[in-house]
Amino acid sequence: MQSLPIVAIVGRPNVGKSVLFNRMTHSKHALVDDMPGVTRDRLYGEGEAFGKTFRLIDTGGLDDAFKDDLSAAAAAQSELAIDEADIIIFLLDGQEGISLVDHEIAERLRLSGKPIVLVANKLESFKKADIDAAWELLLGEPLPISALHGTQVGDLLERLFDLMPAQEEEGEEEDDDSTIKIAVVGRPNVGKSSLVNAILGEERVIVSDISGTTRDAIDTRFERGGQEYMLIDTAGIRRKAKVHQALEYYSVLRAIDAIERCDVTVLVIDAIEGITDQDKRIAGMAEKAGKGLVLVVNKWDQLLAYLDDRRNYERKLDDEMDRRLFRADKRSAPREYAKAMRIELPFCQYAPVIYTNAKLAGGVDKVLEETALVAEHHAFRVGTPELNQLLREVLDAHPQQHHGKRLKVMYATQPRVKPPTFVFFVNDPELVHFSTERFIENRLREVYNFEGTPLRCKFRARREDEDDRRPRGRKR
Repeated sequence: MQSLPIVAIVGRPNVGKSVLFNRMTHSKHALVDDMPGVTRDRLYGEGEAFGKTFRLIDTGGLDDAFKDDLSAAAAAQSELAIDEADIIIFLLDGQEGISLVDHEIAERLRLSGKPIVLVANKLESFKKADIDAAWELLLGEPLPISALHGTQVGDLLERLFDLMPAQEEEGEEEDDDSTIKIAVVGRPNVGKSSLVNAILGEERVIVSDISGTTRDAIDTRFERGGQEYMLIDTAGIRRKAKVHQALEYYSVLRAIDAIERCDVTVLVIDAIEGITDQDKRIAGMAEKAGKGLVLVVNKWDQLLAYLDDRRNYERKLDDEMDRRLFRADKRSAPREYAKAMRIELPFCQYAPVIYTNAKLAGGVDKVLEETALVAEHHAFRVGTPELNQLLREVLDAHPQQHHGKRLKVMYATQPRVKPPTFVFFVNDPELVHFSTERFIENRLREVYNFEGTPLRCKFRARREDEDDRRPRGRKR
């Protein structure tokens, strides 16, 4: 899969980085905007420049971390851009003029060799004199904009378009690499590195009780039962309120990158702490990116030990998971825990749940076995004739109507895998209610084993009198 180019917005505090970020991701909703159970945190998003999609990074989150030292903020943000971005937007305050901090950032960016787009913000009514001083930074022609009002943001997107490489059009694609890529993700100190070491059978990753020991995504290839795997162990993803240093900020971005590079995301959850908002956010990232998902509940032995002492739960019975576990015994605990997780993560009901004790390698073989199955489901293709036969049976048995008009599906095809993507050509896409889409998806899951993978269903208009030129699919 072609990686999206990374565009980072860099600049000193209060120049409007987050406003520009919101403006640029609004045209194609920011990646976290519509994730189930996820709130907007202005860390990264997805933008589009005249058909070319890119990942946009808002480095504004570093301002608070270095609010007492503007030089430190400048250094941290420019280093972030150098390390992570393909293109850098250097944002200035066009009303205040050029500061010493701007010169410090410019010096670092010039040495990076990365393409730089110099932008002067807050210039609703532009005069040439407003940007004359910006030429001193030796970063090319400055572009005056108003992020708040959208003035000349289109020109900024045009510059980004010229700097970005050509992108493949969406269509049928095949991945010749049979290696299963697994991203092991989760909050700090939930046992990710211990899980990786247990799978590999050796100490490949430093394991420590100090949260955040692992900083970078570490790729490790291995073979098991004739199947090649690549494990991507990542730094723990922290809540934004705890990202106080640039190093932690890098870790979040690299974990995001690991999810985008993988086939299957293994989300490690602390059994005792249960599902947190951050776990929901990470699961939402995997679902939005269309990746397979396996939920690993680690430290299960510790939870079972807690079950022997009910007093540990007396202070937490307001939580659904704790109420269920309070009533459970060791035999029923996995079932009750899984039910509570489904309630907390309603948008990924398809994900299998596995219980492990990574330090002692308990349940680890099951993780790899389940991950291989999910990878297979993630890459499964339904033949076009078979798909259309199923669709006819479904709609004949359960006709779908909206406002008295019947939905007709002319034909369907599966143009893509990873995730399985189905396109339905219908008489009127407006007739497709979300319940209809859910009904068709559920039926596909009943007939074919798509456990662990999200499905994508798209509905497009097609007249009944159009020539029938159905693409011929291949049965996998």
